[in-house]
Amino acid sequence: MQDNSQQTEGKERYVLRAGGAVGAGALIAVLLLHGAGVWGLMYGMGTKASVPVEHPPIKAEMLPPPQPPPPVMAEPPPPFIPPPKIKVPPPPKPPIKHVAKAPPKHPAPPQTKTAKAPPANTEPAASAPPSDAPDTTAGTAPLNHVQPVYPPEMEEDNIEGRVTVACDVEPTGMTSNCQVQSVSGGQAFAQAALDYVHKARYRPATRNGAPVKELHKVYVIRFRLDD
Repeated sequence: MQDNSQQTEGKERYVLRAGGAVGAGALIAVLLLHGAGVWGLMYGMGTKASVPVEHPPIKAEMLPPPQPPPPVMAEPPPPFIPPPKIKVPPPPKPPIKHVAKAPPKHPAPPQTKTAKAPPANTEPAASAPPSDAPDTTAGTAPLNHVQPVYPPEMEEDNIEGRVTVACDVEPTGMTSNCQVQSVSGGQAFAQAALDYVHKARYRPATRNGAPVKELHKVYVIRFRLDD
């Protein structure tokens, strides 16, 4: 009986010790859980308080004013192209008849009468002074047979001309101080006429049989296509 009671007391002590140990472990576990929760709350609050939330900075940008619309370029009008010129041939000119001009007639020198021989016993009569030769003007036709040159551009366009030139004719027959008095058909004829009279050699004027200079001798030069 005594052994049974001792065994019973031993079991009760063991149960009490085991229960106390279990209770103590449970209490420690509860305390640890509570402590962990409190520490977690404190750490979370501390982290949230210590680390501020960063927001991206707000940038203010000045936008440029809107560009004006590009100007509308007006299309230029098409260039004016003149119509081609149609060259109309001139009407045919009637043929011009050539009239041969007779050379100017110079007055014949007066005939002098011969005196009769004086009688043998008389003195010889004084000889009469020689009569003056007639005065003549410079010739109109060149002695060297030069011809005026027809301007090529006028000949191509079937244009005729007429030029009046006044020159001084030297005793040598050369011309000097030539001036155009009038011209028809174009200035090309005037230049051709001046070239012609400068090359020509005329018979000079004479006075008392001697060649002299004649002033302002007028020459008319005609340019004809049928010549």
